[in-house]
Amino acid sequence: MRSIAKPLHSQQGYTLVELLVALAVSAIVIAGTYAGYSFFAQQQQILTAQTEVDRNVLRAIDLFRSDVRMAGYLDYSSVNSMSASQAITIAASNPGDIILVYDDYDSAGSLYRTLIRYYLSSYTPASGNTRNRLLREWRKCNNPAAFCNLSNSTPVSGGSSGEPILDWVSSFTIQGLNAKSSGTFAGQFQTVQAYLLVQSPQKVEGSTRVVSKNFTIITRAKNVSLVP
Repeated sequence: MRSIAKPLHSQQGYTLVELLVALAVSAIVIAGTYAGYSFFAQQQQILTAQTEVDRNVLRAIDLFRSDVRMAGYLDYSSVNSMSASQAITIAASNPGDIILVYDDYDSAGSLYRTLIRYYLSSYTPASGNTRNRLLREWRKCNNPAAFCNLSNSTPVSGGSSGEPILDWVSSFTIQGLNAKSSGTFAGQFQTVQAYLLVQSPQKVEGSTRVVSKNFTIITRAKNVSLVP
C-alpha cells in the first residue's frame, strides 16, 4: 500500500517574526545574566579587597597597641630614671608622628631603653605610583639616663627610616587624650587615639571605585603611671 505524501503547507517552519521575537528575548536574557554576573563579580572583588585591607591593618594595629600600652614602662631593676614627659611624645598630629619610650629586654636578656616611632612617609616604587606607608622606627637609647630622642638613639632594625608595617595609607592622624592635669605626670597623655584611612591596591574591574576603609584605634598607655 502506497503512502500518501503530506501537503507542503503542513511542513511550515518558524516565521521571520517568530525568529526576531526569539532573538530579542534571548538577547534580553543574556544581557540580564551578564549584568548580574558583572555586579556579583564586582561585589566579590570589593569584599576580597576589604578583607585584604582588614588583614593588613589588624597586624599593624596589634603592634601599635602593644607599643602604646608599654609607653612609660620603667623596669624595676633599671638604675635610670625616666622623665614624666618621656613616655609619649606627639611630634605631629596630622600626619601622625608619635614617639613612645619604655624599658625592654633584648634577645640576650639585657635591659635597655627603647624608642619606638610611628610616622607616615611617601613611597614611589618602580611603577611610579607614589603612595604613603606607615613606618615603625625601632631604636635603642644611647644614654638611658638622659631624655631619649632620635638624635641620641641608634636604630635596632630597619635603618634610620624604620620599617614599613602598612602600605597604601591615605591618612594617619594621632591625638593624645586624658592628659593629667596636675602632679608628677601633669600634661602626660594616658590614652592615644589614632585614625587610619587605608586603600586596597586591588582595583575593582570595570569600575573606577577605590576600595578604602577607616579605622579608629583607641589605646590606653597603661604604664605611664609607673614613671617615677
